[in-house]
Amino acid sequence: MPNIDLDYLARQNDKILEELSALRREVADLRATAGQSLEIDRRTDPRRPSGLSR
Repeated sequence: MPNIDLDYLARQNDKILEELSALRREVADLRATAGQSLEIDRRTDPRRPSGLSR
């Protein structure tokens, strides 16, 4: 049976989880930014009828 370094695997797992959390935060920020940008684009679109503006 191979010798498995559980401490090493635990450290690697912690690093991966930290990276995953950081990426999830970044994706959430990008989605929020994209949503705001899209809303601004919709409101300022000259082709949009004025009755549909907020």
